[in-house]
Amino acid sequence: MEGDDKGTVCVTGGTGYVASWLIMRLLQRGYKVHTTIRSYPDTKKDISFLTNLPGATENLQIFGADLDHPVSFGPAIEGCTGVFHVAHPMDFDDKEPEQVKHKRAIDGAIEILKACLTSKTVKRVVYTSSGSAVGYNKGSSVVDESMWSDTEFIKSLMPVGASYYAGKTLTERAVLEFGEKHGLDIVTVIPAYVNGPFISPRIPDSVSISLAMIMGDKDQYRLIAKVPMVHIDDVASSHIFLLEYPEAKGRYICSSVDITIEKMSEFLSAKYPQYQIPPADCLKEVEGFRYPDFSSKKLLDTGFEYKYGLEEIASAVGYNKGSSVVDENMWSDTEFIKSLMPVGASYYICKTLTEKAVLEFGEKHGLDIVSVIPGYVNGPFICPRVPGSVSISLAMIMDSNKDLSYLTNLPYASEKLQIFDADLAQPESFNPVIQGCTGVFHVAHPIDFEDKEPEQVKTQRSINGTLGILKACLNSKTVKRVVYTSSASTVVFNEKREDFLDESDWSDVDYIRSLKLFGASYMISKTLTEKAALEFAEKHGLDLVTVVPTFINGPFICPRLPGSVYTSMAMIFGDKDQYVNLTKIQMVHVDDVARAHIFLLEYPEAKGRYICTSVDMTMDKMSEFLLARYPEYPIPTPDSLKEIERVAYSGLSSKKLLETGFKYSYGMEDIYDDAIKCCKEKGFL
Repeated sequence: MEGDDKGTVCVTGGTGYVASWLIMRLLQRGYKVHTTIRSYPDTKKDISFLTNLPGATENLQIFGADLDHPVSFGPAIEGCTGVFHVAHPMDFDDKEPEQVKHKRAIDGAIEILKACLTSKTVKRVVYTSSGSAVGYNKGSSVVDESMWSDTEFIKSLMPVGASYYAGKTLTERAVLEFGEKHGLDIVTVIPAYVNGPFISPRIPDSVSISLAMIMGDKDQYRLIAKVPMVHIDDVASSHIFLLEYPEAKGRYICSSVDITIEKMSEFLSAKYPQYQIPPADCLKEVEGFRYPDFSSKKLLDTGFEYKYGLEEIASAVGYNKGSSVVDENMWSDTEFIKSLMPVGASYYICKTLTEKAVLEFGEKHGLDIVSVIPGYVNGPFICPRVPGSVSISLAMIMDSNKDLSYLTNLPYASEKLQIFDADLAQPESFNPVIQGCTGVFHVAHPIDFEDKEPEQVKTQRSINGTLGILKACLNSKTVKRVVYTSSASTVVFNEKREDFLDESDWSDVDYIRSLKLFGASYMISKTLTEKAALEFAEKHGLDLVTVVPTFINGPFICPRLPGSVYTSMAMIFGDKDQYVNLTKIQMVHVDDVARAHIFLLEYPEAKGRYICTSVDMTMDKMSEFLLARYPEYPIPTPDSLKEIERVAYSGLSSKKLLETGFKYSYGMEDIYDDAIKCCKEKGFL
């Protein structure tokens, strides 16, 4: 059934037209998907069209792999029951010699098949071939799976792009021969020209060529003199069908429409009169290869049924039947959306109907309303210091408007970072994130310094969310330790007047309330949540360690300037309202905080609370330091700060953490040097 867990499959070349649509359909049908993409070290590739797919956060894992290094596909295939090998070198401009490209495609495919054999889990491989592997034969009016293209004939027909078509032919042959020789169950799908909608950001070549008359690209007419076509969704469905169909064997042509350029002109002129389609009479002179008819009898005999005809195939852009180009005068067809995507359709339908209602209201009531229609909005985030051998599950509230590329573009992220949707208001939503993990870092906490909600509501949400997460850790049977991120605010706010406080000290929540500090509810909830977490762990035998960091400063990879960085650098930013928070401040470099978390996860004897702080400084000493080190900024002098009301805080001792053998790597100079450099790079300074 759709939505049931059907196991894990791998799709190579995940950013391509066919592969990306196939991934979407596999996720909808309940598969967990591993996909591979090429790594581009010099550029950041936007893959949000994959990571934003419904179900992707839980069930899509992205690996870096390249056909130039076929062994790189091994990790993606590991544990999979099925593999869809869709990736193929694309070089229609023939920048490389034909033999080089053919060897890369064949060697890459064979190594992938070897990885499938080695995995011991892969039951079937579905290889995506091309109509070019059967269609180029002299004198054939109809082709079926018993026929192969003549590579010499291909070269004689098309000096440009011939190597791709020949390469697909030779690679499919090699794949089938390898499968037969080694007893590997391989099925190949031979799609005709693939057309229809697409989720990838770039218009696919086959779509562009198929719509040449609508696009007005006369240079492409020769390529559609007579062509077989098929809808992208039928191609994806046939791949999944042939993975699941027990009797599938050998090659399967996937083509639902055969049409000449003259017939296409007549169809497009009648269906889309708004476009300047060339009349059929004008096209008689077009010279180009006329494909034979493609017989899809073998695929149809399995029971597979095509869902889309020529009208649906032509609907290549937007959620409108038959609309290849959309503008602001057009609206998505909600019934068509439902037919396209059973999962996630409600969002798109809701957006359509809401925009209509908003504009109608504006027109009726004389309200000036403009609607902006973005092409694609992406979202998720994180910045841990971990080696590439560690896999990370990240929980966050998913926000379609939040750019998370600074997480997804991290080194190793494509292979090792998986992002889940979770919310402390719904603690059970963290269960899938924790499943299979050996360690959990619980860093999330409700942030509401403006006190928009009552203190009790926020505190209860924080405690319930944390305890729900700890229960999930117990239930997982795999989690060995939890590291909870607390705050110095859980220690410093009490009426003790000692030089230094340690992990045995706790803030007094009533004392915090009496101070009427900005953000008091946050400090109270952090204190009560850490206490509740430690009590739960002791009661249930869960290994829990808490990290108590002071003001965190230094560089940051998230796009927003962190509040602790801004406050710590108030003198550099010239924000006098923040000076009161610098009366006596302790701080620590963000990298030392991250390292402390990892150290305490791994340190066998770790137990209880650990204060994490490396710098202790008064406001006057900070002024002197900043004046001497950064004379380019208008730092206030110590004399000018005498009027600032001073709040006496005790210092915090990091003795317990240091006794474990942990060492801080950064001092005051490093903290501010790194923070200032980062703020400059991100435009905050």
